[in-house]
Amino acid sequence: MKAIHGITIMEIEDNPYMFCNLKNNAVYIIKDNNVTYKDPFGNSMSNTFRQIRINGKSFELNSYREEVRLQDGKTIILLPKEDIQYLANKTFFNDEQSKIIDFLTNTIIPQ
Repeated sequence: MKAIHGITIMEIEDNPYMFCNLKNNAVYIIKDNNVTYKDPFGNSMSNTFRQIRINGKSFELNSYREEVRLQDGKTIILLPKEDIQYLANKTFFNDEQSKIIDFLTNTIIPQ
């Protein structure tokens, strides 16, 4: 585990698998070919089909762009991997932070 410019990077065998932005609480997780992203606004997105249980109610996200809107206005959505990577590139960093990760290639950009 290492931290660069407020971003915590957790690795398995030198392959990045989790990036946490401590300044805005964004989290990006890579596992094999699957990605999950919680943006700075609290919305969650994944490219893998899933079942969700909220307040005793079950929901299934089986098709891309299906979503569940929570009472607090946040969204859980199923998106293609490329869409999640694009959104992470746009929203993971605060304006004043250096963009040290390219989420389209999942690589750390040398500073």
